[in-house]
Amino acid sequence: MNFKNILCLLFTLPLFWGCTEDDIDEIFISGTWNVVNYFTKADWDKRNGEPVYKQDNKDDVESLKVISTFTLIFHENGTLEGTMQNARFDGTWDANGKERTVHMSIQGNPDTASRFNKQFIDALKEATYYQGDSNVLMLGPSDKRSYIQFRHNK
Repeated sequence: MNFKNILCLLFTLPLFWGCTEDDIDEIFISGTWNVVNYFTKADWDKRNGEPVYKQDNKDDVESLKVISTFTLIFHENGTLEGTMQNARFDGTWDANGKERTVHMSIQGNPDTASRFNKQFIDALKEATYYQGDSNVLMLGPSDKRSYIQFRHNK
């Protein structure tokens, strides 16, 4: 193999790596997801941001206890169900594994009297992108400057 052929091969390899598509079923349809926290001032690509609720603040620790009970379950038929503080809700979802986009629609008017419930529903409605795998899932709006993080409850 001459140098030109090797060089050509090296330039085409990234094209194959860039064409990966997420396994939507493995990520989303894998059981119950619990909220970990909300993050602002986020760097979407580095998966970091400033947590809204902090571990070293007594009030925030209580808030974390509340939001960690919030759940989402994605069903294969495109429906979803969730729980939040003293309320349940249903909706629909769709994700694109190549573009890593997501869209959720919440049915009816879930109880958003609690600020935690409102924050949760708003985050779901605004979600446009996702990152993650079958252990951790991040849902973020189009500006990618904040996100809600979930952990898989196996």
